[in-house]
Amino acid sequence: MVGLRGTLVNALRATIRSCGIRGAVWGLALFTTSVVLCFVPLHNLLGYDFAFVIGLIAAFAGADVGHDVVAKARRTPMSTSNRSVWSLALTAAVKGASLLVLPLLAISLNAVRTRNCSFAAGFAFYALLPLSSVVFAATIGMLCGLLSVRQGRRLALLAPIVSMLWACWRVYVDPPVYALDPFGGFFPGPIYDEALSPPARLVLFRLANLLWLVAVLAAADLVITVRGANAPRLDLTIIRNRRWRKTLTGTRVTTAFVLAAGAIGVFAFGGQFGFRRSQTDLRQHLSRVHTTAHFRVFSSPGDGQSPAEMALFLSELEFRYHQLKHTLQTEPRLPVTVFLFPSAESKKDLVGAGSTLFTKPWRQEMFVQVADFPPENLRHEMAHIFAASFGDPVFGISLRWWPWPRLASGLVEGIAEASDFSNPEGQATLHQDARHLVQSKQAPSLTQIMGAGFTVVAGPQAYTLAASFTHFVLERFGAPALQKVYRSGGDWVGSYGAALPELETRWKAFLQQQPLNEDQKANADERYRRPAIFKKVCARDLAARVQEALRLRTHQPEKAVALLQSVCTDDPDEPGYRLSLAYAHVAAKQPEVALRTIEGLSQRTDLTRPLRRRVASFKASLALARKDVDQALAAETEAFQLATEQTDRRTSVARLRALKDPVARATLGRVLFGDSPAEAMDPALVVYLLSEFAKAFPDEALGPYLLGRQLLNRDPTLAFTTLQQACPESGDRSGKPMAIPLPPLFQRECWRLVGQSAYRAGLYENARAAWRAALSESGSESGRLRAKDWLERLDWAQAQAAN
Repeated sequence: MVGLRGTLVNALRATIRSCGIRGAVWGLALFTTSVVLCFVPLHNLLGYDFAFVIGLIAAFAGADVGHDVVAKARRTPMSTSNRSVWSLALTAAVKGASLLVLPLLAISLNAVRTRNCSFAAGFAFYALLPLSSVVFAATIGMLCGLLSVRQGRRLALLAPIVSMLWACWRVYVDPPVYALDPFGGFFPGPIYDEALSPPARLVLFRLANLLWLVAVLAAADLVITVRGANAPRLDLTIIRNRRWRKTLTGTRVTTAFVLAAGAIGVFAFGGQFGFRRSQTDLRQHLSRVHTTAHFRVFSSPGDGQSPAEMALFLSELEFRYHQLKHTLQTEPRLPVTVFLFPSAESKKDLVGAGSTLFTKPWRQEMFVQVADFPPENLRHEMAHIFAASFGDPVFGISLRWWPWPRLASGLVEGIAEASDFSNPEGQATLHQDARHLVQSKQAPSLTQIMGAGFTVVAGPQAYTLAASFTHFVLERFGAPALQKVYRSGGDWVGSYGAALPELETRWKAFLQQQPLNEDQKANADERYRRPAIFKKVCARDLAARVQEALRLRTHQPEKAVALLQSVCTDDPDEPGYRLSLAYAHVAAKQPEVALRTIEGLSQRTDLTRPLRRRVASFKASLALARKDVDQALAAETEAFQLATEQTDRRTSVARLRALKDPVARATLGRVLFGDSPAEAMDPALVVYLLSEFAKAFPDEALGPYLLGRQLLNRDPTLAFTTLQQACPESGDRSGKPMAIPLPPLFQRECWRLVGQSAYRAGLYENARAAWRAALSESGSESGRLRAKDWLERLDWAQAQAAN
C-alpha cells in the first residue's frame, strides 16, 4: 500500500512538473473519475464504456493543457529552432496524453477485483477514444492559444462543447443513432445491441482526424512568424511581410495545399465513409420508394422482395395504423417515413442499430427490417410515432422539462409495447409474464420501471412490466388519461388522481387474477434468466465474440471453437455459451467433443426446462449422426417431455415420426435433424425431401402440413391448397380428411397456417373460416389474442377491398 501511495504521489509530482498546476488538476480529476468508475457496473473494466467516459473529460483536459502550452511559451523565451507550430503541437499532445496514464493504471489494477476479459480490446478502445481525443483536443487548444492571447482559453474549452453539440445535433436530424466526434469519440447506438468491439469505422475516423490536424498545422505553419524573443504568435499582417514570403518554399505550400485538399475531401465524403449519414446518403442505399395514404417507404431495390411481398408489407403498415388510431385515439403528422432494410447487418452498417428496431418520433421516422409476416414489433415502433403527437415538443417522448428535466422511459416503451398487446409471443400474455415476475420477486418497483431507471433493468423484465402496467391503465382509464400522463412525464396524481404506488397495488391485484400454468412459468424462467447488461460478465466483449463465432461457424469452425472456448472460460456460469460451443464442435467435425460438452451440461442442476429440452434435442441429433436410432429416440422422447412451447412439442413429434422407419429418416429425418446439427440445409433440398416424404406416405396428413408450411412464404396459393389436404375442415369443408390425420397437437397450428396462406392469397372467406376455427379451439389466452388480431386484419382488408 505504501509503495502504491508513493507511486501515485510521484506520478502527481511528475504531472505538475510537466503539465503545470492546471494539468495536475485535470490529471487528478481524471484519476478520481477512473477510481469512481471502478465501482460502476459495466464501466469497471478496461473497455468501451470506461474509455468513453474518460474520453469526454480528457477532451476538455487536453484543450486546456494545449492552450497552457502556448501560454507558457509566451512567458518563456525560446530558441528559434523550437518556435514552430509542430513543436508546440507535439508538446501539447505529449502533455495531454500523460494525463491518461493514471486512469489507465487505476482501471488496469481494478482487474484484480473485476474480471477483464480482453485487455487487447480495452487498450484499443483506450487508444481510439480518450487518447485520440486528448491529442486532438490538445492540438486544437494550442492553435486557439496562438489565435488569441486573451480569448484563447475560452475558445479552447468551447471547441469540444461546440463539436459535441454538433454531433448530438446530427443524431437528432440525421437517420443514424451512432455518433462520431473528434472530441467526444464514438457513441455506438442502442444499449440493447450489446456486441461491441473496436469498429473499423472508428479507426478510419481517427485517421481522418489525424489528417485534419496535420492539414491545419501545415496551414498554420505557413503564417506563423517569430518576433524578437517572444514565442510564436499568429501574424495577421503576414501577407504584407516580404521577408516572411521569402521563407516560404514551394514544397511547404504544395504540402499544405495537398493536405488541405485531402482533409476537405474526406470531410465532404464523410457520408460514404460512414462518419455521418444524412437522409440523402441513406436514400442512395434505399432508393426504391413506395407511397401509401399515411406512409412513405424507402427500401433497397436488391432486397429480394417481390412486388407481392412489398404490397403485403404496405398493407400491414396501413392496418397497424388503423389499429393504433383506435387504440391511442390520435394520429401523427403525415407522412410517416419508413426505412426498410434488407437485413439487420445492413441496418447496423448504415444507421448503427442491428437487431434492434428503432424510431425517431420527432422526425416521424421508423427504421425496420422484416424477416417474416406478419412483421414483429412493427406496431410497437409505429406507436412511438403516434405517441409523439402528445409527447414533448422536442423529442416527442414522455419528457417534462420544467422545473427540471424528467424522463419517463418506462412510459415511452410501455405505451409502445402495450399498443402491441394483441400480438404476444409464445404461450403467455404480457400480464401472465408480469405476474410471474412479481411472484418470483424479479420485479423492481414501478417507481423505478416507469421512470428513467427503466434502462438499468434487464430489457425483457423492464419491457414486460412497463407494458403490462401501461396496458392495465389504458384499459381501465382510457387513452385520454394515458396521453395526459405521457405528456406530463409521469404526473400520475394529476392524470389519474392516484399516486403511482397506489396504482401499482391495483395492478398487482389484477395480475393475481391472470391464469398461469407450469409451462408458462418455465418459459418465463428462461426468458427472464439473463441479467441486465450492467450485471453481465464483460457484456460487450463476450457478446461480440459470440456474434463473431456464429459468423465463422460454417466456414471457419476451428476459429469459432476457439472464440467460444474463450467465452466459456470468461463466463463459465452461462449455459447458453456451452451449448453454442457444442454446435461449433460439431461444425469443426468434433462430434465426440461436442457430446462431452453436452453431457457436462446435462449434469447441471441450474438449467431451465427450455434449456434442458435444447440439450436433449441436441443429443438426439448427435445420436442420429452416429446412426444410433435407439439413442436418438430416447433423447428426442426426453426432449418432448421437457418441451414447454407448442412449437417445440410439434417439432419433437415430427422428429419422432421421422425416426420410425428408414424411408422417413432418409427424407423427413434429413430435414428435421439435418445432415449435421450445426449446418442449415439448403431450402430447395428441404422442399424436395418433404415432397418425397409426402409421396412415400400419401395417407399421412403430416406430409402436406410440413410441405405447405415451407410453401407459405414462396407461393401462398399453392401453400393454401396443400395445407387444405392436411386440415380440410379449416376452410371450405369440402375436402376429404386423410387416413392418418394430423396429431391433435398440430391441428390449431394447421388452421393458423391455412388462415395466413389464404389471407396472403386474397381468399378472405377461407382465411376467416380458418381463424375462427383457431379461435374456437385456442388453448391459451395468447392464442386467442393472436386469432382475434388476424380476424381484425381480415375485417380491415375486406373493408379496403370494398372501397
